[in-house]
Amino acid sequence: MKPFSLLFLLALVVSPAGFANDAPEKVIFTRAFADEAYGYYHAQILSRLLELTPEFGAAVAEPHPQPMPQARQIMKLRSGEAHVMWSATSAEREEQLLTVRFPLLQGLAGYRVLVIHKFKQGNYPADVTELRLQSYLGVQGADWPDLTVLKHNGYKVEGLPWSLWFANMFIAVEKGLVDYFPRNVIEVSNDLERHADKSVKLEDNLLLRYPSYEYFFVSPKHPELVKRLYTGLLRMLDNGELKSYFDKHYNHRRALQLATQDTRTIFELENPGITQTFENPLWSVSPAPMRAYLKARVAE
Repeated sequence: MKPFSLLFLLALVVSPAGFANDAPEKVIFTRAFADEAYGYYHAQILSRLLELTPEFGAAVAEPHPQPMPQARQIMKLRSGEAHVMWSATSAEREEQLLTVRFPLLQGLAGYRVLVIHKFKQGNYPADVTELRLQSYLGVQGADWPDLTVLKHNGYKVEGLPWSLWFANMFIAVEKGLVDYFPRNVIEVSNDLERHADKSVKLEDNLLLRYPSYEYFFVSPKHPELVKRLYTGLLRMLDNGELKSYFDKHYNHRRALQLATQDTRTIFELENPGITQTFENPLWSVSPAPMRAYLKARVAE
């Protein structure tokens, strides 16, 4: 063989192309919106979990190029085209996908305040009864687990298809097609800022509360990710990063304020879709129970 040929082969071996198999694995996550602000906290956490677990292999988190409603996200995970999504849990969802049962939002997704028409606060006095509220018409996303929760508890509620930043729901409230739109306390502040041009407001007196946890869900085609994410969550909880990531978001701090307002009347609802509840999911306040839980998951 000519010396040139040997040099050429050597160049192939030591060139970057020769290390192609060492490139980090792309962990594709799905999302509802292309806007980088959407799911920023979740995407940050996912990226950090991968960084903190190098023993599972080099990996980087990347968004799926196409935003989509939750039903389609599930399809992408089931096919293996994507690896991870985040969503409020339900029994049906846990049957379809692999579940990382850790409440990323500390259970605050189950604290619901109402978005109502700006001039209809009078329909919601401080002494309003649950029976009266059940006579009003609410709206939720057609494929959200919360729709089932509200119907199970005797509330009149319609499901609307997904739209950009839930514009359909806010328009329905503004035009009087529905009476209210229950939003979780974490998302409602940002929502109202985005829809400041509409005649809607945050209702002053009520809070609906039910067990609801937002989890990472993993594709059945990529089961190795489940233990990796549990391991990373334990490390982030132990080193304080998880609390730091949560607390630095204004909407998270605002959510804790809304959830603990003693001026609101609270209606407690059942969630028939929950397969597991946590006695104390507020890991930023009291991390010990969730730390013990994560240790048990990692040891499995």
